[in-house]
Amino acid sequence: MAKCIPLFLISTFLFFGCTLDSLSSDQFEFKVLTYNVQNIMDDQLDGFEYDEYKPSKTWTTQAYHQRLKTLSEVVSNRAIGLCDVLVFQEVEHENVVRDLLERHLARKGYQWYAVAKEEGGAISIAIASREKPIRVVVHTVIGARPILEAVFDTPSGEVVVFALHAKSQLGEYTETEALRLELARSLSQATRKYEGSNVLICGDFNEDPDAYSKNSLVQTALIETRWQVSRTFMANGSLGISGMKQNIYSDIWYSPFLDQSNTFSKPGSYWYGGTWHHYDQFLGNGSLFDDRGWEYDSCDIVVPPICLNTDGTPKAWNLATLCGVSDHFPVLLTLKRK
Repeated sequence: MAKCIPLFLISTFLFFGCTLDSLSSDQFEFKVLTYNVQNIMDDQLDGFEYDEYKPSKTWTTQAYHQRLKTLSEVVSNRAIGLCDVLVFQEVEHENVVRDLLERHLARKGYQWYAVAKEEGGAISIAIASREKPIRVVVHTVIGARPILEAVFDTPSGEVVVFALHAKSQLGEYTETEALRLELARSLSQATRKYEGSNVLICGDFNEDPDAYSKNSLVQTALIETRWQVSRTFMANGSLGISGMKQNIYSDIWYSPFLDQSNTFSKPGSYWYGGTWHHYDQFLGNGSLFDDRGWEYDSCDIVVPPICLNTDGTPKAWNLATLCGVSDHFPVLLTLKRK
C-alpha cells in the first residue's frame, strides 16, 4: 500500500539559476531518460554509505568528482540530446544530485531536482528536470524503496512521471518478488487518479517484462495480458502490460520492449550472469495513444561509446581500478506532440 508523504520529509526539491548555455526545450518533443548509475556516492562520511565508499586512499574527492563528470558526459551525449526529465537510480542522496547539477548540468538547463530515499538506505531515486514540476510526491512502500512522482504541466497536456527502483533479485526469488509485487500494488493505486493524463512509469524494475514466462510458479509484479492468469494477478496488484498499442486501456500498460514492431540498439540494458535483461523500463498508459496531445514516439537503449566494453556489454564501474561507468545502459523514451 502506498502512502503519500509531504515532500520535505524525505526528499528535497531545489532550483539552480542558470546563467550559461541554458537552452529552451523542444515544444514538439518530451524526452525522459532513466539510468541506473551504479552507486554514485559522495566523498563525505554520512553513516549510511556502503563500506567501500567510506573516504579512503581509493575513494577520494577526486574520484567522486570524476564519476560526476563521467555521468554528465553520458547524459549529455549527442545520442541522447537534451531531455526534459532525467531519472536516476543508485545515487547516494540529494548532495550527489546537487553537485552533478551545479558542476555540470545546470548549464544545460537542468535546474530542478527531487530525491527520495528509504529511511536508513544507502541509495536514492532522483529526478532532475529542465522545467519546474507543478507537483512532487513521495510514496513510501512497505519493505521497499519509495516511489517518486513528479507532475509536469506542458503545452500539450500534463505528463506524470513515476520513478522507481525495485528490489533486486539477489536472495530467495519468492521473497524478493513479493517486494516487487508490493511496489506494483503501490503504483497501481498511485496512478489511478491520472487516467486522463500522460503517465510514464520508469526506472529499474529488476524484472524483465516477460518475467512470468520464466517463472510461472510465483505471482510476478509484471504480467503480460496474453496469459490467462493476467486478470487474477492484476486484481491482486500486478501491473498488466502489453506490447500491442491497441490493447492499452486504463489498467493495461504499454511496454515498448514487448512491442515486436520496435527495434533496439542493444538486446538489453543490463548484462548479468551471461544474459541480457530489460530491467530498465518504461511503461505508458493509454493517453499516449489517443491522438491528442503527447503521443508515444520511440523508446531505445542508448549506448554512448564511453559506456561500452569491447564485447558490447556495459562498462561497469570498478571501484578498485576507478574505471568504468555503470553496469546498466540508459534507456530513452520520446513523446511527440500531436
